[in-house]
Amino acid sequence: MLATLSQSGDFSGNMSRVASDLLEFANASGAALVQGSYISVFGKTPEVQKISELVTWLERKAFDDIYHTDSLSKEFAPAVEYKDVASGVLAVSISQIHKHYLIWFRPEVVQTIDWAGNPYAKMRAASMSETLSPRRSFEVWSETVQATSRLWRPSEIETVLEFRTAILGIVLQRAEEMAEMAEHLGRVNKELESFSYSVSHDLRSPLRHIAGFADLLLEMESDALSERGVSFIGKIKSSAHFAGKLVDDLLSFSQMGRSALTLSSVDMNELVDACIERFSNEVGGRKITWNIAPLPVVTGDATFLNLALYNLLSNAVKYSRNRDESIIEVFSEETTSAYVFHIRDNGVGFDKNYVHKLFGVFQRLHRMEEFEGTGIGLANVKRIIERHGGAVWADSTLNEGSVFSFSLPKQVQVEEE
Repeated sequence: MLATLSQSGDFSGNMSRVASDLLEFANASGAALVQGSYISVFGKTPEVQKISELVTWLERKAFDDIYHTDSLSKEFAPAVEYKDVASGVLAVSISQIHKHYLIWFRPEVVQTIDWAGNPYAKMRAASMSETLSPRRSFEVWSETVQATSRLWRPSEIETVLEFRTAILGIVLQRAEEMAEMAEHLGRVNKELESFSYSVSHDLRSPLRHIAGFADLLLEMESDALSERGVSFIGKIKSSAHFAGKLVDDLLSFSQMGRSALTLSSVDMNELVDACIERFSNEVGGRKITWNIAPLPVVTGDATFLNLALYNLLSNAVKYSRNRDESIIEVFSEETTSAYVFHIRDNGVGFDKNYVHKLFGVFQRLHRMEEFEGTGIGLANVKRIIERHGGAVWADSTLNEGSVFSFSLPKQVQVEEE
């Protein structure tokens, strides 16, 4: 059993392969492996949501290593709803840092207990200073006990504690392997970023030369060139400019992972206003209606957040340019732990079946002939927001517009790369 659990791969998957052994050695009818918000169940158990509520209650109890009871509903009243599968509970913590537990369940066993007289009557009589006659005091009185399972025997508890120790050893081994792998991946990532930065930086000069000499050729030899030749040189220039833009975007993307964030209070209203002013000089006579709701002040790197907002708003401007009037909305909402921002447009939208490609490097959902771009802008947005500890996502209906959203935590824990 332990050999199976220590194999490489998903721990919960390994656990499911030994589920019958897991239940047998604890003489339980069901079990649950809790790994944070992810819960795997084996055998007969309460619903996952009910187990999650039980775990929250167990956390508040702050028990040492192991907790067990044969009458859970007496201590945790909501458990009466699932007493038929979990009147008895035996739980062990398998992490001192994270919310990770192994929990076994036993069903209700309805028992009838015969008493030599009604014990409640005796207590009532004692409180009222009554005297019971000897004959009536020993009449047989039966009581039905419900919401109670079989007792957890000392041998079963000891076996579970030994199992917990073995699991902690496996978890520690996995943690060491993961730490070693993370360190290796970190080194590889740094090397790739350095390589990307160097190659991109070295490409800028020859690309400028190509564009520059193409301009000189048109200026000095235009009379000797045919119309077709002039067209070819124009294509060379536009391709060189596009390649230069691609290199600049690659350098910017690389910079996202190399530069430390400088945190400060950032007024998101000011960032949006600055972006809109910039667009007013870029979009010519286009009719754009901006609907900007009041936005909160957040904690973050003002320069990077400005770049993220500009990329998102630029997308909204670009993909709504075929409309008679572009309508772009920016609004936010607040949760207990984060601010969530939304940018909505009435543009061409995208097929939601390909939403997973949106935030990847060089991923495009529209042809270059329709909408220009290098496919790096949204990847930059994702990296910036995730380095602030937030998340980014999108929703759309084809030909009806898109909504791009991102969250920023109120308490920023910066993810450094």
